[in-house]
Amino acid sequence: MRTIVKEKNSSLGYSFPFEGEKHLATLIILPYREDTWRESALPALEEYLSLVKAISQFERVVIIIDPRISYQTVKNFQLPNVTILRLYSDDSWARDTLPVFLKDQKDDLLGVDFGFNSWGGDFNGLYKPWDLDNAIGRKVLLELKIPRLAEKDFILEGGSIHTDGEGTLLTTSECLLSKGRNPNLTQSQIEDELEKTLNIQKVLFLPFGIYEDETSGHVDNIACFLKPGTVLLSWTDDKNDPQYDRSLKDLEYLESVTDAKGRKLEIIRMPLPSVQYLSDKEASGIKIDGKAIERKGGRRLAASYVNFYMGQDFIILPQFHDAMDEKAVTILDSFYQGKKKIIPLYSREILLGGGNLHCVTKQVPYSDLYEVEPKENEK
Repeated sequence: MRTIVKEKNSSLGYSFPFEGEKHLATLIILPYREDTWRESALPALEEYLSLVKAISQFERVVIIIDPRISYQTVKNFQLPNVTILRLYSDDSWARDTLPVFLKDQKDDLLGVDFGFNSWGGDFNGLYKPWDLDNAIGRKVLLELKIPRLAEKDFILEGGSIHTDGEGTLLTTSECLLSKGRNPNLTQSQIEDELEKTLNIQKVLFLPFGIYEDETSGHVDNIACFLKPGTVLLSWTDDKNDPQYDRSLKDLEYLESVTDAKGRKLEIIRMPLPSVQYLSDKEASGIKIDGKAIERKGGRRLAASYVNFYMGQDFIILPQFHDAMDEKAVTILDSFYQGKKKIIPLYSREILLGGGNLHCVTKQVPYSDLYEVEPKENEK
């Protein structure tokens, strides 16, 4: 194992691959915070275990476990095709705290390690402190032996961007222009930073994310690429729902632009589940300690089927025991025509924590130059 991380000062020559291509591995960080996850995260860990089992059928899963979590609590995660790392973290949002992985034409990988400030820092961040989460990217790259490009002065979460793998990036103005991210930069400067660092040719700024999304409107809850040229958009027909105007403005924007290749976008509407709320009973299981935002019963949850995780051969799709669950499966199954297996997974406990399946996963693009070696499990 290396004693230092190989650093690079440029991403020149690298590209940002589409999530739906082959992966080297999926990275997942297990939850433990009592002020975010109810009942000390034990119900959520059951859903994480189902997620790991589903993904590990197709590719290796690297599970990052904070050393403060007892072996007894997570012993069930010792599974075939799973690697376990013991690293300190503040919480479990792998999509946002881990690096954005790029790949060049020689199959070399690069982890771009952006700054993380708990989705808004002192302005509207969700917990304090966040220094362990801000540092975990470097540690993971060391473990995986993947070169690192440090961009810590630029705040960016992985859930705030989506790419088609062909030079187009989706994001939202609501998030990237939030005062809690990079308030000293204009939209044009933010766009320049994304284009330079991720080698993107065109950035599309949707106006809004999902209503009451505590991440300030991450794009991975409202829209994503199903393939180059095709965008899936969260949608409601209920004009009395505050989400209606948001989705309508996003639709109008997407219909008015082209991608990096000059193509008009095909837009597929994905219905939202019925409005979900945190119950008083669920809220009573969450500790109030002043370190994280207080989660009170009755708060609206940012539930969305767009927040799925995909690989080359699969999609793990959130389910809510809702009337729209089956329709969401049908829409994706019809689009991919059997090319990707659609795996429905009930994920309300992850939703209660503030995100969903896409938020808690991070793909490492496939490369013949790297391998994820099994670690000896710790007791």
